[in-house]
Amino acid sequence: MAYKLKSFGKRVYRRRRELGIRQKELAAKINISNNHLSNIENGKAAPSFSIFLDICSALNVNPSYLIDGSVYSVDSEIAEKLNRKSEENKEIISKIIDSFPDK
Repeated sequence: MAYKLKSFGKRVYRRRRELGIRQKELAAKINISNNHLSNIENGKAAPSFSIFLDICSALNVNPSYLIDGSVYSVDSEIAEKLNRKSEENKEIISKIIDSFPDK
């Protein structure tokens, strides 16, 4: 478990740095102490589920990235466009995407 917490914390740290967000800023944004965020980033503490979701949102990452390093990203502009579509249209778009060959 300790190894997973350390890896999780490193991904939080790395993503925060990529975005140019200071630790103190992120802690304030997700309503936790700077010390607690430091413990999360250093693998000394696990966030609650609620805080985990807040971290994902604040860092604009898919939860699977923080959990196991899986990279799945959709251009934010495309994601926003998809969010505005009806469920019926989303199903059609999904079928269209499935028709393209994978890499």
